[in-house]
Amino acid sequence: MAKSSDILISTHICKRNKTYQAFINYISTDFRTIKTATPHDYVKHCWNNYETNCPKAERTQSLNGKIFETIIASCLYREGILPMFLQAKVTFVPNVDFDIVLFKEEKRSPIGISIKTSLRERYKQADLEAVALKYVHRNAENYLISLQSSEVDTVKQKLNDGSLLGLNRIIAADTSEFDDLISELKTKTFINPGEVPIITGTLIK
Repeated sequence: MAKSSDILISTHICKRNKTYQAFINYISTDFRTIKTATPHDYVKHCWNNYETNCPKAERTQSLNGKIFETIIASCLYREGILPMFLQAKVTFVPNVDFDIVLFKEEKRSPIGISIKTSLRERYKQADLEAVALKYVHRNAENYLISLQSSEVDTVKQKLNDGSLLGLNRIIAADTSEFDDLISELKTKTFINPGEVPIITGTLIK
């Protein structure tokens, strides 16, 4: 069985990385052993551990974001939602690094997941990236995941009134709506789509 450190490294967190060290120091040395009732309970447990145990002087905006991304990725791993691609680039979607991409076998289309601890104006970037993904993959789905706040409620209203074009849903990871998303994802089959050639056709040399 793989060690927790091996799993975290597989999520692009090397041992010398501050995110890795913060996760094992302040949250858990093995996230698979954390006993929680639901996915959103797991998120709340991990985030509370981080905020409680990590000194305020260390909790930069960048580290907060990376820790939250790691919590979400490790939750997907625990729930068997694999394979997943982290900090992923999608062919023909230039200049975009998606926090997490899953690729559905059904309709062979991607699911882009944007993870933000704070939304503010960042939801606009997430929506633009979602539009770019749907422009290339018409059946793509896009989710913005954050922590419950007034910002989340405001952005949900913008989604409901049609102000956002690319995002399918905004989800608070520390509420039961995150459990609903996990349940939906677990009904799908995800695959590694492999490499996509830039040009197809008969090659004449």
